Amino acid sequence: MEGLRNTHNPELLDALRHLAREWGNSRQRWLVGGSCGLWLQSIALEQAPRDIDVYTDLTGARDLHEILGIRSIDEQVFDESGIYVSLLSHYQMGQYVLELVGGFEIKTEGSHYKVEIEELLSGQAPIVQLETEQLRLMPLSHEFLFNVLRDRPDRYVPIARAICLHTEDHLPLLRDLITRNKWSQKHLDIIASQLSGGGILDGL
Repeated sequence: MEGLRNTHNPELLDALRHLAREWGNSRQRWLVGGSCGLWLQSIALEQAPRDIDVYTDLTGARDLHEILGIRSIDEQVFDESGIYVSLLSHYQMGQYVLELVGGFEIKTEGSHYKVEIEELLSGQAPIVQLETEQLRLMPLSHEFLFNVLRDRPDRYVPIARAICLHTEDHLPLLRDLITRNKWSQKHLDIIASQLSGGGILDGL
């Protein structure tokens, strides 16, 4: 992504620039996702982002936590409650709370999806330029599948529309994510219905 069209939230952009500077020298890969990542990719949202979600692998989360130590709100906790598994911690970035999510997995209704930042997603991450800083974002392929799994049509429907506008850009990663994870027939049917005609599930 070249440049940034969303310039109407200066406080959030300022927090993201600070984050990029503080983690700029880290060797760990991390990606901005959730509502903030979708906003930066011009996906229509019902409300503006209220926090900053950042994803990394399990080992990366511990190193990134150390760098942001002075901003910590809590200690890192490995959470296996509900349908999610992750190492969670929170930080104050200006007026926004940043949630750092390490080793994220979601298990629901027969599906099991694991986020792989270093090995898979970071190489496909869109890049947004914030003045002199760069941010890498969670790909829309991930955001689509994640929101299907948590039953958020308000999110996965507009994401699917954006994907279908440039299917060839998203198809390889979508197929990788589907192949590398476990999906119930219910979730596969939703994926296919939202991306009909794109050949997403052909041969899988």
